[in-house]
Amino acid sequence: AFEWLAEVWVDPDWYQTQEVEDPCPSPGLPIIIPIRARSVLLGRVSQSRNTHPEIDLSSDPGVSRRHAQLTTDGVRWFVEDLGSSNGTFVGPASGRLPDDPIAVGPKTELGDDDRLYVGAWSRVVVRRATPDEVEAYA
Repeated sequence: AFEWLAEVWVDPDWYQTQEVEDPCPSPGLPIIIPIRARSVLLGRVSQSRNTHPEIDLSSDPGVSRRHAQLTTDGVRWFVEDLGSSNGTFVGPASGRLPDDPIAVGPKTELGDDDRLYVGAWSRVVVRRATPDEVEAYA
């Protein structure tokens, strides 16, 4: 069983702030990824480097192979940028998009309303799973 999940969204507003030539995919419903460990990797799959992130953002060219690590103490979630090329940004659901990436190395606690912005268009939301989601992804 799991308690938490990640929603991976295509965010056209974030895309507008990035300087990328790749076309933004059509936004739609998020990809739901159950989080089944206390620490999970965000990034792109690389067979040659044997990188298989639990939160696979391979469709976003601005995401590094080993972009960021999410960890929990069971109650709170933290994000750590692993030296990504384009940074990891944290911001609230409402208000302006974040301008400054978090520092590489130290863990940053995520608030209940915080979102992660990475790559060219990816927004990641970590939240508790509903009972229906736990049943659906069991």
